[in-house]
Amino acid sequence: MSVIKLRIDYLVFGGLGFAFLLSIMTADFQDPTVFNQLYPSAGIQNWIGLIGAITGGSLLEIFGPSSLLLPWLFVRIFMHQPRSVSVLGGTYYTFVLVFLLSIFYELALQLTLLEPVNSGFLWQNGYAGKLAVEWLGQSMALALSSTALGVMLIISVVRMSRLLSPLPLFSALLTGIQNILMLLVNKISPPPAPEYLPAADLANFKVHSRFEENSSG
Repeated sequence: MSVIKLRIDYLVFGGLGFAFLLSIMTADFQDPTVFNQLYPSAGIQNWIGLIGAITGGSLLEIFGPSSLLLPWLFVRIFMHQPRSVSVLGGTYYTFVLVFLLSIFYELALQLTLLEPVNSGFLWQNGYAGKLAVEWLGQSMALALSSTALGVMLIISVVRMSRLLSPLPLFSALLTGIQNILMLLVNKISPPPAPEYLPAADLANFKVHSRFEENSSG
């Protein structure tokens, strides 16, 4: 236990983030969500159950595939050290970033920069991006609105750069692997015990040292 430092908060938030990711990735259009109150006769397809269907499916319907970024940022908001972004500020910028990505994804689909994926609920864009693009097209020029959204996206990415970076995850994995390997090596071939002089030899050594000091004086 001294080699591997077990952090309960890492396990809790890591487990919640993984469950959050599964709830989004296994969302099904027939499962109940905020926008779909019907319960499927074949049962819920989401791996996390009813809570996962409502949470993951609803976020997928709102933001589309950009909601896959939410579990990672959720874990990083609560676990990143040193804390450069508050929990409230990180949550705000997270949803701004996901919303902007949903808008750009919808723009890419409408401008045929990306091929629409007809199969799979995961890759259908959300209502937020579709409504935002429709409103922007009716209220202002598309080029002007795209420029403004691009500036907002850059600001959000810069503000959340420490949370978006996967380097802390890789560093933690490497540290964990190193600690496990050290533990296995110590179990297989433990280090030799330190050699201690017997008490009698220590007493003789002290007497000999005193004798040398008196003779030199």
